[in-house]
Amino acid sequence: MQTQGKFAKLAVLVIMGSLGLSLSTLAAAESDAAQAIRASGANVPTNIPGVYTYAEPPKEFNPVTAADVELATYGFPPRPDKQANPDGYAVWERVVKAAKIHWNGELKPLPTHGRERIPAGSSPMSQAAQSQASGPLQVATINTSGVVLTNKQLKWSDVNSFDAVYATFSVPTPALPYGITCSPPGSYGVGAEEYSLVGIDGLFVGDGVEGANPAFEAGLAGGVYELSGCGQGDAAALAVFGYFWPGYSGQRYAAFNPNIGDVFFADVFATGPNNAYVYLSDLTTYTAAEYAVSTPGLIGQNVAWMVSRSCCDNPNLYGTFQLANTASVFFDNGYAGTANETAQGKFTHYPGSQATSTRILTMTDDKGDQSIETVTQGSAGNEGLHALSFTTVNCAYSGGCTP
Repeated sequence: MQTQGKFAKLAVLVIMGSLGLSLSTLAAAESDAAQAIRASGANVPTNIPGVYTYAEPPKEFNPVTAADVELATYGFPPRPDKQANPDGYAVWERVVKAAKIHWNGELKPLPTHGRERIPAGSSPMSQAAQSQASGPLQVATINTSGVVLTNKQLKWSDVNSFDAVYATFSVPTPALPYGITCSPPGSYGVGAEEYSLVGIDGLFVGDGVEGANPAFEAGLAGGVYELSGCGQGDAAALAVFGYFWPGYSGQRYAAFNPNIGDVFFADVFATGPNNAYVYLSDLTTYTAAEYAVSTPGLIGQNVAWMVSRSCCDNPNLYGTFQLANTASVFFDNGYAGTANETAQGKFTHYPGSQATSTRILTMTDDKGDQSIETVTQGSAGNEGLHALSFTTVNCAYSGGCTP
């Protein structure tokens, strides 16, 4: 496929850690029996070792009225409690009703990097530790913008670990910054890219929790990857998921192709440190894909809603790839949950959190001297709590960033 061939030629980072359906709402009260069936039901091998999918449900299958064990058998997100979580149930119902086409094609491995973390001691990262009186901590990074919820877990807990995160979001149009062309060829000769993701772990693990070198470590994420080619209007998107584990050198995979402008849903949830699931759905084309992923070492220390670009092996100042100009990307229905909450069908975590444990990430250019992707969160009301607005700014929007 020509479009996927383009992606295969680019070194891509599905930022894990940071780099959906928070089954905080969607991970409702799934029983141990249903969890066991969910694990055993993922018995259809993909072309990727360690990644499995589910059998396609019969044509007459109705996920809205199906029993919980039937939902688990076919990889649907767990049903939230309709009375306890009416908003979460409404999102879940819309998502499962839209799963008309269960995509089970060949996964395309995306190229990996030799070192997928922010370089230690890089000048932009020195901005990370700021004085904080109250509210979220503002953090500057060179390849991610978004909201990260953190806790103090150092190992997986069936009570306090974050085990689910999700959101719906628009699939933006990736483009080059205004005024940038490919003639003569320059730093944008290979195009520009952008990820819209939700994920468990991968950000601020270990010494990065409060330190000046936030590291992108072990984690699992899913969402959409957009690429703008050398020519304006030469754009494409891929549904992606992936994970990075120390020693594994990073792995991420491309599934089906959403259309630019579609509404997409991504859900990452786990039932323990070694078992996690990704549910990807294009709500516009009614296409969905479900995967069980072996995860050697989830902690549940953080969850994130983010926009990112690849790092760190490109031959420029810090190895980052050019951020696509998407103008704006909108996330909605953002929820996350901890293991004890999702077991009860509750959700109390969201991207509008104003807790001091929350991190607001702003992406900078490679030099760290200007913002290139910002995120705006609210703090009250349904949209304020559960929606985010990402904006491409400064040289990534109108001038072209130089190393």
